[in-house]
Amino acid sequence: MTRSLFLLAALLMTACQAKPPAANLSRVERLYEERLDGAASRTAQLMVSQHAPQAATAAWYGGLAEFRNRDYEQAAIFFKSAVRSGDPMVAGGAEAMLGQLAAQSQDYAQALRRYERAWTLLTGSDQRQVGVRALDAAEVAGNTLAADRWRARIRTSDGIAAPAGHPFALQAGAYRTRSAANSHATDLKHSLRRSGLTPITVRTRMDSGGTWWLVQVGAFASRAEAAAARRAAPAEDLIVARVGQ
Repeated sequence: MTRSLFLLAALLMTACQAKPPAANLSRVERLYEERLDGAASRTAQLMVSQHAPQAATAAWYGGLAEFRNRDYEQAAIFFKSAVRSGDPMVAGGAEAMLGQLAAQSQDYAQALRRYERAWTLLTGSDQRQVGVRALDAAEVAGNTLAADRWRARIRTSDGIAAPAGHPFALQAGAYRTRSAANSHATDLKHSLRRSGLTPITVRTRMDSGGTWWLVQVGAFASRAEAAAARRAAPAEDLIVARVGQ
């Protein structure tokens, strides 16, 4: 009788234990944004191993988390999964990060191949940064033909993704996840409706820590013009920023 009661109690305790949080992209994004890199990486790995929907995007965040944690070998594994994403921004970003890792290892030929693929997938400021990194890799490697080709590409690209002659914008926020930036941009559409400030754009910027999603408003010919426009929306926390920097 005692043994039966013990088994029943054990079964009840097991049933009452909280289930672990589900592995999904929103959870990976949140963990990464909160800089819980180990948890973000583990959750992303679970999604990849289960071939879950949006696993490639989860792998992108897992790679960024491991890159920030300086586990470059594991970061490369994640990025190689992320390049299979159907989203050009994710696939191109992963190719760019693999190029950066290859350059760090002084494998400049591999770096240039990765940058080449990234260039075809990315646009705007992201594409231009890939070009700058590729040019640097070509110059360090002494590959003059590749260096000349990348210089020409940088000169002819739209690069900063700003309207011609309007290189300034008002920046409302910078986020580590695209969903957070999109949410802020949606809120701004309502709060800025009366001020007449448009357009509201989500741009990206890549650095050694990964990708930032920037919420920016308007397009201005000068810093002074942008500062004047900022005064039209005193309730918003906006700063003047040069697009693409």
